[in-house]
Amino acid sequence: MKKYIYTILFSLSIVLVACDDTLDQNFSDTVPVDEAVVDLNSLNLAANGTYSFLASANNYGRTVLLVPEILSDNGFIDAFDNTGRYLDYDAFNLNANDGNADGTWNNFADIIATSSIAIREANEITFPASEQDDANQYIGELHALRALALHNFQLFFAQPYNSTAGASHLGVPIPDFSLLGNGGTVQFPERSTTAEGYAQIVNDLMEAINLMDPDLDNSPTRMDIHAARALLARVYLHMENWTAARDLATEVINSSGNSLLDNGQYIASWDGLDFNDETLFTVAFNATDNLGSNSITHFYLGYEDAFASPDFISLFTATDVRTQLYPVSGTVNLVQKFPSVGFNDDNLQVLRLSEMYLIKAEAHAQLGENTDAQMALDAIIQRADPMAGTSTETGQDLIDKILLERRKELAFEGFRLFDLTRYALTYNKFRQDAAPTEVVAPENRTILPVPIDEMNANPNMVQNPGY
Repeated sequence: MKKYIYTILFSLSIVLVACDDTLDQNFSDTVPVDEAVVDLNSLNLAANGTYSFLASANNYGRTVLLVPEILSDNGFIDAFDNTGRYLDYDAFNLNANDGNADGTWNNFADIIATSSIAIREANEITFPASEQDDANQYIGELHALRALALHNFQLFFAQPYNSTAGASHLGVPIPDFSLLGNGGTVQFPERSTTAEGYAQIVNDLMEAINLMDPDLDNSPTRMDIHAARALLARVYLHMENWTAARDLATEVINSSGNSLLDNGQYIASWDGLDFNDETLFTVAFNATDNLGSNSITHFYLGYEDAFASPDFISLFTATDVRTQLYPVSGTVNLVQKFPSVGFNDDNLQVLRLSEMYLIKAEAHAQLGENTDAQMALDAIIQRADPMAGTSTETGQDLIDKILLERRKELAFEGFRLFDLTRYALTYNKFRQDAAPTEVVAPENRTILPVPIDEMNANPNMVQNPGY
């Protein structure tokens, strides 16, 4: 694995590593920032390195997929035989010293910093005309990756967009991108408002869409224009910009070339070994390049540290194909969306076409466009359960049904907590060895604490309430 390392200061000193297994070009161990991106090849390498952060156990490798399920009503930690990880999440008793929160904060900051430096340096290069389209694509991917990191940063460390009028509540720190890695400049960024954070996310995704090649048939392991639009649809959903969410989700469904799998293909699609027709963007692993015992796969099926809650399992009809993903083992239900426990080489889905149908359904419903909402919703329901009838609900009943279907279809992919909090829903957090914990919105501990190290290093940082 070739790598180059450069150090920046973004509140704390962060060492950023970019890796690429496919290039033969050698980089020295330490490279001045202004020499890190000097041509198309090194720009591609910087993009690959930014993607590599997504595979960390602090990101989609485990925490980003696990925490929103364990803090919600979907999952729980084995109280009697566990490896001691994420127990405070299960007990709804997080503290500011939590190592997983610290690792995830730093991972998001790494992606933001790495992508920002690469974007800035690439924009200083005059590429040959024959390379400009490729350069634009790579820069667009970096904007999309920064947007993904910033959005997840907001979801994990700030209350939902609609928590205050005008999203005026504290969001996450956004550094001055022009100063990152620039002469060792130390930044102590304040927390932006959530409105400012989402504005940056939207700007990045619009820039990505403008730069990306609309005809590129990209691997699902890299962002393309359809993945960027899909992510923007997700962001607009959280912003309650229903019209934009509807239009973008519809555009992805109609123009991406992806299609919903049929009922008979659905379970096999989770074997993790191949891409499938629903995959818009995924984090891929192989048998020699994976997280091993630190993977989400090993957490659910190797150690069997966590399971699906009884409340979640009770939602399914007997004819719903998705029940096969949660088989009974003794007195509990396993989670088999990441089944490759022998090799830990599951492809971890970040953006799927199923989500676009559900975004489309929710946006239509919120706009009072009931027929379109019902049709988009039924595409998911009836694919999973051919015995299901046609949806006839309207108004709040229809929205409730869509949220229920999001819970079933997107389970254990890192969505559930954020659906609960953006609708301010009260729920019961299941615990195996104690009474359920009732969680009434707004609840401080549905967002993670700012790490103590960050609080100590940055005099302008403000801790989340309750920590």
